[in-house]
Amino acid sequence: MQRQEKHEILAGANWQLLKEATGAAITSFVLRYFPFGKNMVLSLKKCGMTFICFKDEEYDPRYIPEDLYWQKIYPAFNKPSFRHAYTDKCFYKQLFPYLKHPRTILRNSNNCFFDGSGNIISFDLAKSLLESEQSFVIKPAIYSGEGVDIFFYERNTNNIDFQVLMKSYGSDYIVQEVVTQHRILASIHQKSLNTIRVISFLFQGEVHISSAILRMGVGGSRFDNVSAGGLACPILPDGRLGKKAIDKHSQWVTSHPDGAVFAKIKIPSYERILEAIRRAHKDIPHFRIIGWDFSVDESGDPIFIEYNGAPAMNQVSCGPLFGDLTEPVLNTIFLNEAEFTN
Repeated sequence: MQRQEKHEILAGANWQLLKEATGAAITSFVLRYFPFGKNMVLSLKKCGMTFICFKDEEYDPRYIPEDLYWQKIYPAFNKPSFRHAYTDKCFYKQLFPYLKHPRTILRNSNNCFFDGSGNIISFDLAKSLLESEQSFVIKPAIYSGEGVDIFFYERNTNNIDFQVLMKSYGSDYIVQEVVTQHRILASIHQKSLNTIRVISFLFQGEVHISSAILRMGVGGSRFDNVSAGGLACPILPDGRLGKKAIDKHSQWVTSHPDGAVFAKIKIPSYERILEAIRRAHKDIPHFRIIGWDFSVDESGDPIFIEYNGAPAMNQVSCGPLFGDLTEPVLNTIFLNEAEFTN
């Protein structure tokens, strides 16, 4: 059997093929969560989804199917209706005043302009603030995932009409300084702000770290997203990078195109990032599963970039979403077992 065939079990296969491909493990897993397990198999067959169970040549039934995650687990753990309001970048400082943020130059909320100190200002004054800056990054405050509508300005290379720029964003956007990242992160790919994406989940009164990856830009790109051509490398518990990173074509590589060998790199201030996440997650329990984006600035301080109240699972790069807590988490959602036992 080829590695690709071992890595994915196609959902179009019938139950008998699934059983033969994975042995007794998947049978036990699905039957444990019957009737949802039966629905899961039917959903896999109907929707043509893939059920990823193999990694490093070993079968692991704890992997969560994408459709099951988005249709059942995500809405059970997170409040989708709160997402736009609570993930508005213009209010990050109010939500997390104890985190270090990039310097805010300007923000627009519901067509009201605010300076970096929170004072309401006019359009003309807002425009003059931008004109006074040597560089900045502007992005939507409500949604800017995957680098959508993010624009980097540098006075020496950009000749733009600031009024046109501001009007093109309409309402709800934020303008911040371009962060100077730590030398270790810059040594991998200097042009992009390379960020640490951590998935945390709040369960049984504790914030658990599900996974962490370092996202890196490639080829002079400003963006570190895998979908934009970047790389994602798993981060080990001690902050060292794993041996391999994955690209948008699901190919694994041991070094960055610019030469950095992943296994030789350790993320600076990694434990401080995790400490910040464990504290911050408890302040927004509306989202039990969160994706956090941090970087590390030139002085070595963790700097908060954004969080995502509807994160992907990072399972391809890092393994099962809930790890050893998979069974109690699924018991809570699908078998209505109490989250707290005492």
